[in-house]
Amino acid sequence: MLIEFTASNFRSVHEPQTWSMVAAPALKEWEEHNTFQALGLSKGGRLLRAAALYGPNAAGKSTLVQALAFVKNQVVNSARESQQGDLIPVVPFKLTAASRAADSEFSVQFIEAGVRYEYGLRCNTFRFTEEWLYAYPAGRPQKWFHRLFNPDSQTDAYDFSDKFLGGRQRHVWATETRANTLFLSRCMQSNNEQLKPVFEWFSQRLQVVATPGALSGGFTAQRCEDEAGRAKVVEFLTSADLSIDGIRLERRAFSPDMLPSSVGDVIRQELLNNYKGKEFTTLKFQRRDTNTGETVEFDESEESDGTRALFAFAGPWMDVMNHSLVLVVDELDSSLHPLVVRHLVSLLLHANSQAQLLFTTHDTTLLSQKLLRRDQVWFIEKNEAREARLYPLSDFSPRENEAIERGYLNGRYGGIPNLQELDFYGS
Repeated sequence: MLIEFTASNFRSVHEPQTWSMVAAPALKEWEEHNTFQALGLSKGGRLLRAAALYGPNAAGKSTLVQALAFVKNQVVNSARESQQGDLIPVVPFKLTAASRAADSEFSVQFIEAGVRYEYGLRCNTFRFTEEWLYAYPAGRPQKWFHRLFNPDSQTDAYDFSDKFLGGRQRHVWATETRANTLFLSRCMQSNNEQLKPVFEWFSQRLQVVATPGALSGGFTAQRCEDEAGRAKVVEFLTSADLSIDGIRLERRAFSPDMLPSSVGDVIRQELLNNYKGKEFTTLKFQRRDTNTGETVEFDESEESDGTRALFAFAGPWMDVMNHSLVLVVDELDSSLHPLVVRHLVSLLLHANSQAQLLFTTHDTTLLSQKLLRRDQVWFIEKNEAREARLYPLSDFSPRENEAIERGYLNGRYGGIPNLQELDFYGS
């Protein structure tokens, strides 16, 4: 479970900004469904099941999602995919000379297998300059490792506590960790059992959809391979009022007539070589004829953007709820009706699991439908220095029955675009 995430000097974020999933102790509304007790937190502490982030375009909403995606990718892939000298794909805040020359920094607090962890890193495009990991078994802090770059010697210094196992092997791993590789990632190349829960939280528990509409239907289609899985997907879709009675997977061997006529000869030949002998699966959505009751099939291309988007979400959404994953989505409302978005969020809030959802959205109807608590709503806006500033609705101490949507659209909480008139006809 995610406790909080902090990023600084990354894209539109300059000063540290923290997105927290810790429930406000003073708020008791909808506690049963919207929060849960997490083993590993202080006594009585609860975590939120969902958090929504609002703000105008270019305010920094996507930046926070991209920051989490960056950390996940570096933990999972930096040791196995990067080569010596490869640049780290990090972009600092560019609107001051100091920030352009400074490192970006990220830290994540989370719980895995009942133990709370804090993992953090600092980096620039050339190297990781700091990395640390603390564990809190039984609530007591243990520093497992701390890596710090020394610019004078151009080397990394490692500080290992006796709580971090491995003996001399720890120093071998440190020596083999390249400048553009995370130590955590390198240790997992040697299947470090002690660090496995931390690595698996990033690689398996944390799921980030950083590009709106990036989800394909492939994962959901895999759920449709057997009859029970198809029934679950159809149930999920019909619960959102999609008129779908069934799904069929059609497998076809590759043939040249699948290629569009506009493809050039060179590319056509390359595709023919690559796909020769391979099998493709296509989706067929089934509906009943309203008069005869016979089954009529529709190709995926005949379905609306909303149907395809919801189908793409179906498999991952059920996976998140069934396995208590942490799902982070940029622009959840992309191609989806507001009531469908509300339905998806409600499903997760009422799931019998410890799944969490963090999402950005422009759908203000969620603010007025008794769905989210006041500590589950966040805003982001840019200050006069064009730095993204993140803050929760609870900072304004709104009343329990306050008209949040109307207040937000009227500018009471900030986080809205500052629109100006244009003189199209000249003066």
